[in-house]
Formats: sequence, structure tokens, C-alpha cells
Amino acid sequence: MVNCIIYSAWALILLLTALVIAPLMDGVRRVVKARVQRRIGPPVLQTIYDLRKLFRLTSLVPYRNYFLVFSPYLVFSTILLLSVFIPIPFITGPSNIIDIISFMYILLFTSTIIIITALMIPNPYSNAGGIRESVLITIFELFIAFTIIGIAYKVGTLNMYLLSIEYGQPKIYLKPSTLLLSLSLLIIAYIEGAYTPFDIGEAETEVLGGPYLEYGGRYYGLLNYALLIKRYVLLSLPVSLVFVSPIANYISGTLTGYGLMIFSYGLYILFMFLMMAMFSLIEAFNPRYRVDILSKPILVSVIIPITGFLLGWLGW
Repeated sequence: MVNCIIYSAWALILLLTALVIAPLMDGVRRVVKARVQRRIGPPVLQTIYDLRKLFRLTSLVPYRNYFLVFSPYLVFSTILLLSVFIPIPFITGPSNIIDIISFMYILLFTSTIIIITALMIPNPYSNAGGIRESVLITIFELFIAFTIIGIAYKVGTLNMYLLSIEYGQPKIYLKPSTLLLSLSLLIIAYIEGAYTPFDIGEAETEVLGGPYLEYGGRYYGLLNYALLIKRYVLLSLPVSLVFVSPIANYISGTLTGYGLMIFSYGLYILFMFLMMAMFSLIEAFNPRYRVDILSKPILVSVIIPITGFLLGWLGW
């Protein structure tokens, strides 16, 4: 009974954290990009203002199709539910009942729903956005698969909660293979998060928003909010494993119980904003590439998780 109450309380905290932190992180992203590019830029809360305005507008839906109306709710609810399973070291919660394979491929499921929706709309720009997203996912699938295999083999478990603790152990964390797999997690968060130049699906200057073009009001707000939470969820995995886990493991000899839990959670929030600022810097210096050119660095980068897996298999 006590464990059930703790699980429920932690699930609620993670749910509220995703709803609040995701738009704030996007606000930080927009501010950092503006400063780097020497623009005045919007305030940090501008993303929240934009979402509030969209939810107050008249809801527009493309054509008479129930799936097109249902898909924004499906995408948003699925990603929001997934935020409950984010692993944070030494905080026992819902992450204890999910594995990293399910976690990653539920995220890909939401992208698939958006692609199907875009292809169902008789609009060439929406279709182009859906096709671009499908091409990106197809090319990137191998990268994600080898990263998951490498991490599972290295740590010896697929359980999200156990990964968040074991990954930061010195016997694992300080190996060359772990460093390569950590880099792979960050690359996944950047590419799947659709940061420039990997935002080829919506690419406002080319396909006018791509899959989101025909939506308006609350439906468009839900899809935008879902993208922000997706970025938050994607970034949470490398933050938890690569940055919070080794520090929390080091402190675990000094802090215990609720003190260690609060420390881990605070450290997690801090690194989430720091990593978003770093992603914003990378994004600010990146132009938009042609789709055919963009596929080449993704294919080449598969070498990183493959090398990490091979080094881990050799004990390095």
C-alpha cells in the first residue's frame, strides 16, 4: 500500500514537471538562440503565452475525418504518459516497470501517428512533411537499435530504473564504450527532438509547417505542446544516465533516503536546462540542409553506437 502511494505521488510529480518544464525549456532555447544571433528575442515565458493563445482560438481541423481530430489528442496523451516513466537515480517510481526498448519505441510510435496523419491530408506540403519524417525515422532506426543494444549489454539490464543507477557506477561509466554510448544518447535526443537542421518534417521556410499545416487552434496547440514534451522526454534519458547518475552514485555514500531523492531530482532539473541551452547553441550555428544531404551524416554517425557496442563486448 505504501509503495503504491509513493509510486502514484512520484508519477504525479513527473507529470506536472513535464507540463511545466517543457515549455520553460523551449523558452530558454528561444532566448539563447536570440542572444547568440544578436537578436532581442522573446521572454522566457513566450512559449507559454503562445500555447495559451492557441488553446483559446477556434479549433480548426482539416477535412471531415475522425482520425485527424483524434490524432492530436493521441499524440499528446501518449507522450505525456511516457513522461511518467522517466528514470531518475535513486527515486523508485513507475520507471521500475518499463524497459528502455518500450520507452524508445513508444516515442517512435507518436512520430508514426503524425506521419500517418500528414499523409492522409490531401495537401502536398503536409504530404512532403510526412514523407520527410518517415525517411528520417527509417534512416535513424539503426542508430537507435545499436545504442539500445550497446547500453543493455554494457549495463546488463533493460529496466529503466536500474539503468539510471548502474550506468553511473565507476566500473561502467569510465569505460570508452560508455562514453561513446553516452554521446549516442545525446545524438538521439537532438535528432529525434527535431532541432535544426533535423526539423525537416515541419521546415517552415520550405513546407510551411509540414504535418501541422492544416491544423489550427486547440489541435495545433496540442501538437506543439506534444513536441515540447517529446523534446523534454528525449533529453531526460541522457541527462539522467550521463550526468545525474554518476554524481548521485558518488553522493549516495553521504546522502540517503529522501535527502538523496531530493538531490537527484534537483540535479536532474538543473541539467535539463543546461543541456537545453547547449542544444540551443548547436541549433543557432546550424543552417538548414537539403534532405538528401542530411541523410549522409546520420548514416555515418551509426559508427558511434556500433563502436561503443564492440568496445563494450571486448570489455572496454
